[in-house]
Amino acid sequence: MKLNRRIHLFVAMSALIFGASIAFAHNGVEHMMGTVKTLSATSITVETVKHELATITLDPTTTFTNKGVKASMTDLKVGTRVAVDTKNDANDASGKPHAVAVKWGAATPAKAGDHKMDPKMKMDPKMKM
Repeated sequence: MKLNRRIHLFVAMSALIFGASIAFAHNGVEHMMGTVKTLSATSITVETVKHELATITLDPTTTFTNKGVKASMTDLKVGTRVAVDTKNDANDASGKPHAVAVKWGAATPAKAGDHKMDPKMKMDPKMKM
């Protein structure tokens, strides 16, 4: 009985430690998804999936990525769906989050029927469709 209790304690402690490491792994970076509403040299306004407007400060360290390839802010257009990694700057009095990375143009998911079946593959007669 004591062995069973020790195993449960070990599993619980492992889960606690692992969970805490995941929480701190982002180092204060939050992820925001939405559609670009306005762009300026110093900020981007995004309408989030909850239909709220969020203005995010851009700075020279902000990176831009389009379809996994390095891009620039001039490549980004109003109406584009983006994922923005933001971080709050304790030294900034405006309270606006700063963009760490702006990403857009992710590959679209495959449509039904796009995949071709391997001709060598056989269907299991017991499988229900």
